[in-house]
Amino acid sequence: MTNENQTEKQTVSPERKDAQILVANQLLSRTNLAEALAQVSLNALIQLTQNKAMEQAEQQLEAMTDEEVSEFLENAKKQQEEAQNAAQQAVDQVSNEPASTN
Repeated sequence: MTNENQTEKQTVSPERKDAQILVANQLLSRTNLAEALAQVSLNALIQLTQNKAMEQAEQQLEAMTDEEVSEFLENAKKQQEEAQNAAQQAVDQVSNEPASTN
């Protein structure tokens, strides 16, 4: 791109900018999810999702008292322990069953 083209691009008239927005909106209205996702890498999508989740979590935690946060963490720990126990019981049950022959 030449310097002349770069200068031209930097000084786009408001009318051209409005036209650009209209064309972009028309293109977006015809874009399906697959085409939109093809423009973004999986890592970028994951990062955006993680950032949004962290923002939402921060907002929720700001509304909680310290006591509520402690209770939340205790409940999460109990649920994790229960899930681990259930998984171990399932493994033990499968390990102790005799192999079936058909």
